[in-house]
Amino acid sequence: MTRRALALVLLLLLAAAGCVVAGLRDTRRVAHASTPSATPATTPMLSARRTPALVVDQVATTRLQQQLATTTAGVSACYDVVSDAGAPLASAGAEQPLAPASTQKLLTATAALTVFGPQYRYTTNVVAAAKPDDGVVERVWLVGSGDPVLSTPAYQTYLAGQALTRGDVTTPLAQLADGLVAAGVRAIPGGILGDDHLFDTDRSVPSWPARYLADGNVGPLGALTVDDGLAAPRFAQTTDPAVNAAAQLSALLVARGVAVGPAGRGNAPASATTLASVTSPTLHDIVTSMLSSSDNNTAELLTRLLGTRVATPGTTQAGTTVIAAQLTKLGVDTTGLHLVDGSGLSRDDRTTCTTLLQVLRLASTRPDLRALTDGLPVAAQRGTLATVFQRTPLAGKLHAKTGSLDGVTGLVGDLDVHDPLEFAFLANGSFPESSGITLRERVAGVLATYPDAPSPSALVPGP
Repeated sequence: MTRRALALVLLLLLAAAGCVVAGLRDTRRVAHASTPSATPATTPMLSARRTPALVVDQVATTRLQQQLATTTAGVSACYDVVSDAGAPLASAGAEQPLAPASTQKLLTATAALTVFGPQYRYTTNVVAAAKPDDGVVERVWLVGSGDPVLSTPAYQTYLAGQALTRGDVTTPLAQLADGLVAAGVRAIPGGILGDDHLFDTDRSVPSWPARYLADGNVGPLGALTVDDGLAAPRFAQTTDPAVNAAAQLSALLVARGVAVGPAGRGNAPASATTLASVTSPTLHDIVTSMLSSSDNNTAELLTRLLGTRVATPGTTQAGTTVIAAQLTKLGVDTTGLHLVDGSGLSRDDRTTCTTLLQVLRLASTRPDLRALTDGLPVAAQRGTLATVFQRTPLAGKLHAKTGSLDGVTGLVGDLDVHDPLEFAFLANGSFPESSGITLRERVAGVLATYPDAPSPSALVPGP
């Protein structure tokens, strides 16, 4: 609504109120003539001053719409903003499919939580053909379960030292080494073989640029990965995450005095005996970490785990099919949805602000989806927003999943600076990633001004 249109609405409201006032004054003249002691009312019963909220709210929402339109001018954008009760406040292009970048992780998380449940835990086993004989077991297999947070002690320390990943949960690989020692293993002459048969062995997604792996945006994918597929001690990229995982466990065993042969890969025999196991944190906690630090590896491995519901081995394509089907089952509007991966790294992914906002709002009614809101980065405090909006009204008040690529930016979450609201914002265009981040921060700043409206007395003068 333009300022001219708003002015016209106010004039009509005041004119209507004036007509009612005139009628009431005539009625009071009659009452005054028959009852001399009657006291005239200072404000007519149907005056606009008795219901100022309607006018104030209209001004506030109009200004929000105008400011968001101005801020997002020049890019292909969608936004959808509602009150915490779901009342619409501002919207534009909400049904337009756009590349979502990492805001797409909300969709992957929703499917994983509803398919497997928030209390689901991965179990990673070390198995052998037989139990140790006088401390010796010829060969063992480290069998991957798809656990995306299996980590060495060195990597756990590294994650805890970074602002982005400080709160991320991990599954300690060292527990497997301790378990083997406790089982009496003193030597493994044939070494440890990594078994990652649960998922396919495509280490990437075809539409990803090769630099994604080279730059560390995501590690090589597989059902058995340790330290996000990176090799100690400098956490360099590996070509075979299963062999790397076997080598990492070997190193931990050697440090405990166990003699271990060379690491390799291979599938465990079906009749193998379990010698040691380690279980992951709950899926709720893993999803919370994934959303907070925007962990691409976790999103992709969750997608392949979902794929095992319809394919053997689990694949990315099968997983994205399950994600879309699960969202539809939950009643989410998936019009325009096109998923190529689970993390949002592909520029061919598409979704809408409507879909993202509906998924976010599901978390307020479904306890099994609480991780969606628990995991949102927090301005000036946690995750991808930990270092921004410090010493501003947004600090601690903005909880939102971010999305960033060259030409793609997004922000989906909730904000409670003045009035609580929930929102989804996406923008695509020809801009570098840094400019996209600046744009989403400007959008957040606009949202923080709501409700921006004059006082009721300024809009409707007194009698």
